[in-house]
Amino acid sequence: MSEIRVNNIKNEAGSGAPTFPNGATIIGTLIGTATTAQGLTGTPNITVGTVTGNLTGNVTGNATGLSGTPNITVGNATVTGDLTVQGTTTTIDTVNLVIEDKNIGIGSTSTPSNTTADGGGLTIFGGSDGDKTLTYNDTKKAFETNIAFAPNENRFITGSEKITRVDGNTVTLTYAGSSSNVAICTNPSGNITLNVVGIPTISSFDNHALTFSVIVQQTGTARTCVSVTLNGVSRTVKFAGGSLANALSGVTTTSGYTIQSFTGINTVGSASTTTNYEVFGIVSGGFF
Repeated sequence: MSEIRVNNIKNEAGSGAPTFPNGATIIGTLIGTATTAQGLTGTPNITVGTVTGNLTGNVTGNATGLSGTPNITVGNATVTGDLTVQGTTTTIDTVNLVIEDKNIGIGSTSTPSNTTADGGGLTIFGGSDGDKTLTYNDTKKAFETNIAFAPNENRFITGSEKITRVDGNTVTLTYAGSSSNVAICTNPSGNITLNVVGIPTISSFDNHALTFSVIVQQTGTARTCVSVTLNGVSRTVKFAGGSLANALSGVTTTSGYTIQSFTGINTVGSASTTTNYEVFGIVSGGFF
């Protein structure tokens, strides 16, 4: 095997690098600046100061010191060690994504807290139809979604309803929000007005029903909820028996606790306005 030992190789004019029209096999270490490196074979140990062009072909050795803005094209790649990606945006353009880890952590930061977790979650892009989200809301201390859940069954392992406590005669409930759908009036001085706000007025809420309740702690004088508004629209309550008097017949409402349950039914199939709801009421009393 022939061997040539030189310190520098230049082209014939002495002004640039030589060309190798039939290719070259490099055994050992390639050090310097590569504008285009193609067809590398063997087991080279490649140390590159700056790659300003495209690095393509087969690299079976070590490639270190890459800098600048190289365009590196890799077919199938296997990373056997840890991979750290630093930057602002990481885009994975693939049809299938398979992850072995069964607990995926997001929102990583040096000092995680409820504040840094606020708004974290998943977004499914919907384009002009609207994105679908499942995110953490720190104010509610709960996950929230902008679309409904549709489980294949309706069993709940455990469940409880949050209560809004009111010391007075006016109750405001935020439907399915950070408030609740149940209120308790502990010291009413007159009949009670119930205002339900936050009712969705979008087409996906068509043909839905609302349920909400008012629990009254009676103080010797009968107090009942006689006025209901939905998103600020006053609705006439259709009580069981045809009137509030009939609904109260035989019910003790001067002492103990009285429970009034209301159901709002969307009777025309459009949730665009709450004027499309009928409200039905039932009164139960005598709870001591």
